[in-house]
Amino acid sequence: MFENENENDILGFDPQDLSVFSEKDNKPKTQSNPHIYHTRPAESNSEDGRYRCTIKVVYNPFNLKESVLEQQSYSIHDANGWLNVVSTLTNGDTSCPIFKAWKKCHFTKKEDNFDLWRQAAPEKEGGRDLFDKRFARYVVIQVLEDNNHPENVNKFMLWKLPKVIYDLINAKQKPSKESKKAPIPVMDFLFGRSIDIEVVPGEGDPGSEKYNRDTKYIAELSEDPVCCVNPDGSPLLNDEEQAILDKYVSSMKEIWKEKDPAVRAEKKKIVDQDPNTIELGKIYNGKVIPAIKAVCPNLLEELGYKPWTPEQTTRIQAWIDKVLRGEDPRLDSSAPEAASTVGTETTTTTNESTTETSDSVGEDVSDDLPF
Repeated sequence: MFENENENDILGFDPQDLSVFSEKDNKPKTQSNPHIYHTRPAESNSEDGRYRCTIKVVYNPFNLKESVLEQQSYSIHDANGWLNVVSTLTNGDTSCPIFKAWKKCHFTKKEDNFDLWRQAAPEKEGGRDLFDKRFARYVVIQVLEDNNHPENVNKFMLWKLPKVIYDLINAKQKPSKESKKAPIPVMDFLFGRSIDIEVVPGEGDPGSEKYNRDTKYIAELSEDPVCCVNPDGSPLLNDEEQAILDKYVSSMKEIWKEKDPAVRAEKKKIVDQDPNTIELGKIYNGKVIPAIKAVCPNLLEELGYKPWTPEQTTRIQAWIDKVLRGEDPRLDSSAPEAASTVGTETTTTTNESTTETSDSVGEDVSDDLPF
């Protein structure tokens, strides 16, 4: 069952309450995780090379407020290769030992301790630039259309959210007070919006720096609400349940159009007390949320921070010790062996990582876009 105390929480959930909007500074590759959706132009089957699809970005059914995961991670390089780990910074916890080591190096003046200073300093300034920190936002989506990978259609998956689409969603879900617009629950399962996407590749060969750097997204939100469906494409709701939803949406459309916040709030109170709304809340809790949980990957469990394994902790500490001694950890072959992933996708440690500028742990270079 849905964990909220009030059975109508999903209907009363304010999209502005997503934890990503809170004042708390929570800001935070590889063989692909099958739960992660990719929109790589190199995999397009269209003549113009653009990757087209239609998706719905939806709430995390396991935790509504944590529907946008801002993942912070580090990729360290020692003599054994690359190790990618999700940092506690993802949870707003600054006790991450790699972060603390970076602070020590970053705030050391060159003239005071050159060996320590150069560990975090950019290579163009004569440093080693050893601290490879990455940032990515992940969300839950349902793929509605994708001719490039039809096997993904109707699946609930995880997606690295490009900034341009993040901004597009936020403009609807968290409009400025000055606009006097109502927040539209774009990510709602039953009456959210779909997004038509075109991924336009940059010039050059697929995978090249220019190709990745100049790749861009074009996205458009649907005007009308769009309901999620079951993985087999069948409706989530039966005819009677759909009629209840339609009545609710009809009432809410008038509220979404209302410019006066006070009037809007009063109208919303009336809708919330309507027996039809109470019935819809029961449908959400008794049917919709359980059904989606059963087929949806858990965003936080798959991509959030998890305590590092003893092997990873040992390897990281050995790397940090060498860094703080002013050594180059990439040259010391005595570093302990360890698995090369944690908390996200599995990865192989290849030299390709030396040129990666990816935002997320374990992402392929070809999915590395300039956001």
